[in-house]
Amino acid sequence: MMQIGERVKLRRLELGLSQEDLAKAILKQVDSRFNRVTLSNIEMGIQGSVKDKILLALTKSLKCNAEWLVYGTEPKELALTQLLSRSEPGPAVEQKCPFISWDEALSFTVNNDYPDSAYTYSACPVPCGPRTFILTVNDESMGDRFAEGDWIYVDPDQQESAKDKFVIVQLSPDSEAIFKQLVLIDNQVFLKALNPDLPSSLRYTQPTKYLTIKGTVVAHVKPV
Repeated sequence: MMQIGERVKLRRLELGLSQEDLAKAILKQVDSRFNRVTLSNIEMGIQGSVKDKILLALTKSLKCNAEWLVYGTEPKELALTQLLSRSEPGPAVEQKCPFISWDEALSFTVNNDYPDSAYTYSACPVPCGPRTFILTVNDESMGDRFAEGDWIYVDPDQQESAKDKFVIVQLSPDSEAIFKQLVLIDNQVFLKALNPDLPSSLRYTQPTKYLTIKGTVVAHVKPV
């Protein structure tokens, strides 16, 4: 039977969060020495129980029911009314970002001199860097989390410590920009496509030495 630590890890991966991401989210909510090592111990079953405050912070950060997290009782996710009741006002949105083409994403990190009239803009729902741009997902390789037509906000100034993050990369000097998740398997870096319908040979790609990260995805919006 799956234990609480295994459900924490399962839900964290479903949300595309690294251990560091989740640990930071927990630490913002509780007055404790909670860190990535603590989270790792919970996930591996070394620490078999968690304090009430940590449990509440976990359910909030993982957007799931406490009953599912502790006992595995469905439903896993919170109902809409529960999410609304637990929501808090977010930070003021000030950064407006331009929609650009996938071809432009290759050079946008070094060329940010564009007239306002040349682009359509949309506000970023999270804090982001001044050069953040928006791409429209144009294939099904990252389904079912990212669908064609979704907007992804890409910060070109976030190119380090990107493991487990969603990134825009260029595999070689003459290749196009692609959207993948950067993962570490047995201490080797792979680019992962999320679509479960793809064969394994297409879901995992080991990049060459020419791999260039063009930016990290900092927000994801599904337009109505």
